[in-house]
Amino acid sequence: METNMIIQGEKPLAESRKMPIHKEDDIYREIGINRVPFSSVLSFEPLIREIEQKTKSGNTVEAEIARMALQKLEEAPELRKPVKSRALLDKYQELISMLMMMVIPSSMRKKQLVKASAPFDMNPIFCTQSLGELMKARKVKYVLNNSNNILFCAMVVNACSLILNKFYGQNINVDPPIALSIQPEGYSLERHYKTQLDTQYVDIRQLKPLQPLSQEQINSMLSNIYDLDLWLQHIPPENFEFQGFVIGTLIDITEEEALSRLKYSLLERDAVVAPEKIRRLQHLIQTYFGLPELRLGVTAIDYPVENSVAHKYKIRFDFLAEKHECLLSPENKNSIYEKACRYREVLLIEDLEEVSNKTPIEKGLLEEGIRSIIVAPLFNKDEQVMGMLEIGSPHPFELNSFIELKFKEITGLFSMAVERSREEIDNRVEAILREQYTAVHPSVEWKFVETSYNLLEKRETDPQHAVADPIVFHDVYPLYGQADIVSSSEKRNQAIQADLTDNLRRASRILREGAQLGRFPLLNQYLMQVERDLKNLQEEFNSNDESRVVDWLHSDIHPLFYQLRDKYPELAGLISGYFDHLDPELGIVYRERKAYEDSVTMINNTIASYLDQQEKEAQKILPHYFEKYKTDGVEYDMYVGQSLLKRGRFSMMHLKNLRLAQLIDMCEVARIVENMQGQLPVPLTTAQLIFVYSTPLSIRFRMDEKQFDVDGAYNVRYEILKKRIDKSLIEGTEERLTQSGKIAIVYLQEKERQEYLEYIDYLIHEGYITDEVEDLRVGRLQGVQGLHALRVTVKMENK
Repeated sequence: METNMIIQGEKPLAESRKMPIHKEDDIYREIGINRVPFSSVLSFEPLIREIEQKTKSGNTVEAEIARMALQKLEEAPELRKPVKSRALLDKYQELISMLMMMVIPSSMRKKQLVKASAPFDMNPIFCTQSLGELMKARKVKYVLNNSNNILFCAMVVNACSLILNKFYGQNINVDPPIALSIQPEGYSLERHYKTQLDTQYVDIRQLKPLQPLSQEQINSMLSNIYDLDLWLQHIPPENFEFQGFVIGTLIDITEEEALSRLKYSLLERDAVVAPEKIRRLQHLIQTYFGLPELRLGVTAIDYPVENSVAHKYKIRFDFLAEKHECLLSPENKNSIYEKACRYREVLLIEDLEEVSNKTPIEKGLLEEGIRSIIVAPLFNKDEQVMGMLEIGSPHPFELNSFIELKFKEITGLFSMAVERSREEIDNRVEAILREQYTAVHPSVEWKFVETSYNLLEKRETDPQHAVADPIVFHDVYPLYGQADIVSSSEKRNQAIQADLTDNLRRASRILREGAQLGRFPLLNQYLMQVERDLKNLQEEFNSNDESRVVDWLHSDIHPLFYQLRDKYPELAGLISGYFDHLDPELGIVYRERKAYEDSVTMINNTIASYLDQQEKEAQKILPHYFEKYKTDGVEYDMYVGQSLLKRGRFSMMHLKNLRLAQLIDMCEVARIVENMQGQLPVPLTTAQLIFVYSTPLSIRFRMDEKQFDVDGAYNVRYEILKKRIDKSLIEGTEERLTQSGKIAIVYLQEKERQEYLEYIDYLIHEGYITDEVEDLRVGRLQGVQGLHALRVTVKMENK
């Protein structure tokens, strides 16, 4: 979380050194945090002990330097004691600088931002040249990217953790993440840094007896790092004193921080729609590339133009938005924009002045002051061009191949943002259409008209508080049925597996031939990968294999084949034959899966058409709500009851008639699918299921989803049961309840069983089913038990 915590660094270091130690509270007041409550004393003793050890080093140079430092220290005995006054620092400034060379090498002092300070003190006793110059500069804006509470909390927990490590045998990482942004006057871009603290020159003195702490208490502290009262209760500050100094280093993370903020900004709503957010994105892009004059452009665009939707999007922030209504109009053919979309690649133009045969696009960009530009098409999930991203510079050759590499890293982020914004705009357009022209089932249209009229009257009397009445139908009886394709997932996977195997074998043949034409070890590597994937496909297949192999074929193999075809004429025929075998849209072998999908589509469409036909006839007997869904098969819901009727009377006779008709329809569906077997590219069968539920319930029209749903917590049980019986087993067995060519009738009550046995008796008489009736118990499901089922076998010959 970033806070607007700004420090105007207007005090030169020389001035600050004249102030007594621990009296420099200005910086703490300016950033709004308190000092760490532990006693902190500046001391060089930990460093001096290290120097004394180095005199015994086997490295003669290091030992000699250490002895020289100790000799100098003999002239300053005060530095061997805790330093209480700034005057000592001024008096021994050269000696302290020499001591700091033992810690901060001279090679780091010119460019790196490093300081030394007393433990948990923000005022430096020494800093490198680059940091000193920055601190002496006037009107430098510092922004701490942590809230003051979190920063103070981190410092306190840091101190306590050091104590836990030393006195309680813990091993806690005590480097709190503190981020800092710095922007000197005259610079439009800030630099971002993270702090790295080195506490090796810190001693902790125990002033009072240790307070016993169990591991459980320590764990509680670690689980509640923001509960400072808890930490300070267990580790009282008056019991300890920190002596020594801390080395703090500011590590430049400008590029990483800019990229992180860019990602976060692109996740916001309307990230590429609101002009002020585009300006923020442009600033982050400038920071990311370190180019303050860089311009950012992003637009929603469809390529080919025939793919364009009827309405326009509000994402139009390209460089020529004010000059060109359509960037891809015919007069702009062969422009840099059109080429980027056509070739589906990032396009770099280092100097637009040098472009020959300039179109109105290039001329317009030059008029806008753009000399160097990078353009990238943005793709949606279906790999269709749906936007364009560009960065431009007023200086020729300021954008180069190195910038292009970094630019490619962010195009995916903008693709997601543009696609999400386009979808949101599409949804808003659709919402308006639905609000004005909601397509509802004819059986309940009267209710929507009635409710709309009531809303119209409310708006006339009290427009500010007018809301539509809820559309609810009470005491309706549900009928649910489905014809599910048997083993659909397994057969789909088999089809995918067969296509991938065929694809890889054809690729293997080309790689094998190509490897013999010259020294091309990459072909052998790819051949090894192909053979490994083929082996994996034969042994085991999972859904990740498909996406991984397809991505690899598109990104590595196919571009390689295009190059091989151009370079080796003897491979041209083989490679062309390979591509001819691929699906032109998907770019992979798509034969077995297409055959499977075609079979599923044929079955779904045929079943749906039959049900629609029967539905029309049933509506003539009694209007009722009907809705079907196509998946791997067809499922449908019907609701019937008095509240659904504007006119007429509902009786239980109507419910029984619909139930019998539903059972007959399921028989006919099974027969239809059986008769289709000779027409299907892949033979598929269906298993039929009916769920009987005799308790009336309520359905409500959900305004957010624009569809009916079961209303009320108690009634939700129906939906839970309906969703879980699909994969149920017969109790005590591993046999699926639903079977090919059969109808499973799941029920809850004995009276339902008796009712359906009467229907079954009629169907046997009429020749729809065999006389074998299975009376079954449904295996226990999650949260569901006590279900029973009748199962019958459909006669496939005509009655």
